Amino acid sequence: MFKRVLVPMNGSESTERILHYLVQVTNWCDSELTLLHVLRPTRSRSTGDLQIEYPNMLTDRAHGLAREYFAEIVGQLNGVGVTTRSAIATGEVVDTVVARASAGGFDLMALAVGERHPALRHVTESPGERIRVRSPIPMLILNGHLEGKMGRAKAPLTRLLVAMNGTRVSEFALPYVRRVARAGNLPITLLRVVPEVAGFHPATELSTVAPRFVEGARRSAEEYLERHATDLAEQGFDVATRVEAGPAARTIVDVQSAAPEHLLVMASIVRHGWRRAVLGCTADEVIRISGRPLLLIPAGRRPGPVDSMEDDAGPDDSLDNGGKNGATTV
Repeated sequence: MFKRVLVPMNGSESTERILHYLVQVTNWCDSELTLLHVLRPTRSRSTGDLQIEYPNMLTDRAHGLAREYFAEIVGQLNGVGVTTRSAIATGEVVDTVVARASAGGFDLMALAVGERHPALRHVTESPGERIRVRSPIPMLILNGHLEGKMGRAKAPLTRLLVAMNGTRVSEFALPYVRRVARAGNLPITLLRVVPEVAGFHPATELSTVAPRFVEGARRSAEEYLERHATDLAEQGFDVATRVEAGPAARTIVDVQSAAPEHLLVMASIVRHGWRRAVLGCTADEVIRISGRPLLLIPAGRRPGPVDSMEDDAGPDDSLDNGGKNGATTV
């Protein structure tokens, strides 16, 4: 489980902030890190084709600086017991990172992203957003810029917070939750957010409907979480449940911020392009407004042979329909 981790880095301080949390995850899973820096290819003035020109002083200098940068980080990580190697590749950033994640035998990608102005998100996607949409493997994601602005000590991760919304999509996270919880001996909190009905005028007859609607949704959510909590408890896990009312992304972030020892885990079909702009995506919004780490599971990818554990089989390990029955984006 998460034996090989790919860590794209561009040399910025914000991308380095994910390493603190990544060290903890690698200690749980006894992982090996591969730090990856991607250099853009040069462009020939005569043909406009992308190519590497030798001798190329700028390219050679970039390689040298990247090697020196990685040597320092590798030394620091090896010093705390994390097996680390580095790689330098040339190509378009998104294509190169996704290709490495797909063909390199990696189980997890650690991705530090930055916040962008809301207007830009509706016009174009950043490299981090494009990687997130295309990644075939789970991702440990941190909004490095926002985490830096928080200006508080990094809390150690000692618990898993699993966001579920009652769909098969959100349940794709459970096999990974079991493996990580067992590897790190971590308690689990299952969280479900129900809608908060507001804006009913007290003079209308609907004013008596709203409280009953919220209460009914809460009871249904509690029963749903309790079923999964019972299954997990029977497998030996320490499990708690929690139901909150409010906007989904903001409520999830508030719960994690109030208890920063939680590593948030979500499964999602991450929308992109006009679908993300029009329909939205809870995972996408969580990443934008949170400065805490998120383990994002691409719904539809089953844990492969590398992830399998004989003593960890369960009903959620065989999601046979790709999350399509009643699936909604988390």
